[in-house]
Amino acid sequence: MAAGYTTTTSLAELIPEITYTAAYIYQDKAIGRALVNFKDISGQKGKTAEFPRWTEVSGSTGVTETGTPTSHAMDLSMPTLTVARRSVYVGLGDLAAVSAEDVPGIGKAMAMAQAKQDDAAIFGVLTGTTNWGTGTGATNAAFSLEYVKDGILLLEKNEVDDQLVIVVHPHQYDAIRDQLTAVTSATTDSSLYNTPQGGEMLRTAFVSDLFGAAWFKSNRIGSGTVTATANVYNGLLFARGEGIGYAYKSMLVNGIEHQRDAINAINHMVMNYADSAGVVYGSAVCKLYSTSG
Repeated sequence: MAAGYTTTTSLAELIPEITYTAAYIYQDKAIGRALVNFKDISGQKGKTAEFPRWTEVSGSTGVTETGTPTSHAMDLSMPTLTVARRSVYVGLGDLAAVSAEDVPGIGKAMAMAQAKQDDAAIFGVLTGTTNWGTGTGATNAAFSLEYVKDGILLLEKNEVDDQLVIVVHPHQYDAIRDQLTAVTSATTDSSLYNTPQGGEMLRTAFVSDLFGAAWFKSNRIGSGTVTATANVYNGLLFARGEGIGYAYKSMLVNGIEHQRDAINAINHMVMNYADSAGVVYGSAVCKLYSTSG
């Protein structure tokens, strides 16, 4: 056998570094599961996660001092998500295995693949142009703050108005930038540019809080098509930790497993996990849709 690092010894030293890098990057880049009702079923038998919901009850009125209040039944609904296997597979050649300076890049690439897939699953729970319970917007107009205000009202009427989160497509957020930073001579005097929010947008290109909701932008949110020339961009307005559920199941002990293919002399780095996302409380979710126009 040729002199130098053996596959066994080099990977024994480098696998932990790849694993730790992947774990760090994943936590840093993935935003979806921090905003939703997240359940980790790693180590549990089965592949389903339950998100229990109790029906609302009302109080009795007109009860006399000796009378018996009316009994109000409480029904339990149990939205269930069934996780499915996902995998990030990288063929790590012998040269890369012995090149320690390349290892963080491998871990970053694998972790980003998982982060992007997770966010896409979470933010893509409402797709197309009709798959939503509550929604506001237009399929023939650009995104606007008016749609956001209307969406908040829809949730308020469902008694959902606490810890609101908005995730919008970058095209939708750019439309909000246009509204907050209109600086032409014809619009400067009446523009929202003169507000603290408009000034913040001009300085940082981002406003993290509007209408009492925390704002995020992500190109991992789903989009649909109305016609060949009109794209529908989907935004989400929902109660943080309530309306959307996400189930996750790790299928590995150390995050990344190593497999050796002796014939092809390739070290296979595999990150296996299982997940599923869905709407578990429809009254707490509102779709915000618009075109790119």
